[in-house]
Amino acid sequence: MAFDLSHYETVAERLQRALNDHPDLRLITEIVDIARDPQTNRPLQYVIKASLYYGDVLKAVDYAEEMVGSSHINKTSALENASTSAAGRALSLAGYMGTDPNTKKPVRPTKQDMEKAERVKDVTAAPVILAPKVTEQQYAEAETAIALADTAASLDALKKIYNQYATLKDIKVNGTTLLDTVNKKKREFV
Repeated sequence: MAFDLSHYETVAERLQRALNDHPDLRLITEIVDIARDPQTNRPLQYVIKASLYYGDVLKAVDYAEEMVGSSHINKTSALENASTSAAGRALSLAGYMGTDPNTKKPVRPTKQDMEKAERVKDVTAAPVILAPKVTEQQYAEAETAIALADTAASLDALKKIYNQYATLKDIKVNGTTLLDTVNKKKREFV
């Protein structure tokens, strides 16, 4: 089934309609989660929450996600795209839906939602398996472990550092990992 994107409103158009009806409208978006590549710490996926208020009364909450690089726009603007999608979904829940041109019934998807559906409908690639997320604490501990390993005074000290931080051995910090640093440092003691 082909979609005619010209029949769908943009999020900006829905937001303007809502603001015309409710000048006290507040739409707040926030980052719920960022999945990161454990090697580079670069974002892979954003999850955004949008909360819509009339004055101080919460009227709608919805979420959206985008994968970095999943489309041309998401190569550079996945965060912004997810934020716009979440806002559009919250507006729909608050009653600001588009209208199907054939049935004249309300429809929830925005133009951005339908563009995303078109983007992914023919994808036949293998599923993406996300690597486990690296927390800020893990990243900081890996950075500490690398610094300690780099300044180890003996092979025994190097082994102790490696054993203590072994679970962090593959986290890349400034282009290197604990495993890389330990292997390089071992050569100094042999």
